[in-house]
Amino acid sequence: MHDVAIVGATGYLGGELVRLITEHPEMHLAAAVSSSAAGKPLSEVVPYLGEGTDLILQADSGSVDAELVFLALPAGESMKLVPDLRARGIKVVDLGPDYRLKDAKVFASTYGRTHSDPEGLAQAVYGLPEIAREEIRSAELVANPGCYPTSALLALVPLAKDHLLPGQVVIDAKSGSSGAGAQPSPSTHHPVAGASVNPYGGGHHRHLPEIQQVLSAYGELPGLTFSPHLVPLVRGLLSSIYAPGIASEAFDAWAPAFQRFYSGQPFVRLGPVPRLPWAVGSNLCLISVEASPPSGVVYSAIDNLVKGGAGQAVQNGNLMLGLPETTGLTRGGLGP
Repeated sequence: MHDVAIVGATGYLGGELVRLITEHPEMHLAAAVSSSAAGKPLSEVVPYLGEGTDLILQADSGSVDAELVFLALPAGESMKLVPDLRARGIKVVDLGPDYRLKDAKVFASTYGRTHSDPEGLAQAVYGLPEIAREEIRSAELVANPGCYPTSALLALVPLAKDHLLPGQVVIDAKSGSSGAGAQPSPSTHHPVAGASVNPYGGGHHRHLPEIQQVLSAYGELPGLTFSPHLVPLVRGLLSSIYAPGIASEAFDAWAPAFQRFYSGQPFVRLGPVPRLPWAVGSNLCLISVEASPPSGVVYSAIDNLVKGGAGQAVQNGNLMLGLPETTGLTRGGLGP
């Protein structure tokens, strides 16, 4: 049994981590940290979870004793903690954005702050297991991808690898409101978001550099238009990705490219156009390839809190601890 801890245990991602880890056969939740709820029983703050949540929440990570720590914190907070955790020999999976962008200048322009741990930034492994499994196994610090990049990249990397993308790609992505975090804002408050579909951040969304960074490793980067939308759902993220003007012979190579790339991958399933309930509650990414002349379309559906967050973090943690990648993550979607 491996002792693990969660810092930021009372947010949506933190609560999802608690759920997954308390059900995990090889991880023991040794500590949970929440600066806003320190001193309270975890079961009081996260009352919807089952057994194993009688821990008392700690105020900070300074006294945490664990083999691996999951950080579920806002931008700019993880970099304050990671150097100390690593100095104590603790492995880290960061669910926030602090270690995703390898270029410190790009990070600063994207998040409006200077990175305080450039050494960690250089050493962190981008934690998308479908493309970096072996690097994750030996990593001390893993940057868990964002939910939008997870959905988009799993739909685009197989095509980029085989040089099958056209010069322009449009990512039309729609996410449930839990992706905005537990604290409401003027744009995510239910009266605003509950009966509407709201585009936001188009052209300059902070997840776009993350997508560009990964795709650039496969050669010439296509022009990317990224248009995220908030939809009146709690969970789920669906990306509809369009490749305008693709030649028919190039599109014919799409399906074989996906089949090759995802052969044997436990959490990516190819099939019909996915419905979000098929993915919600699971660590699956459901992908469908469709012809829509003169375009090709890829649909990619995930649960933004699981494969787009806590589930992928546990998947990374499994690899870092030498466990089978699927341990504790075999639950299917809720359907129908």
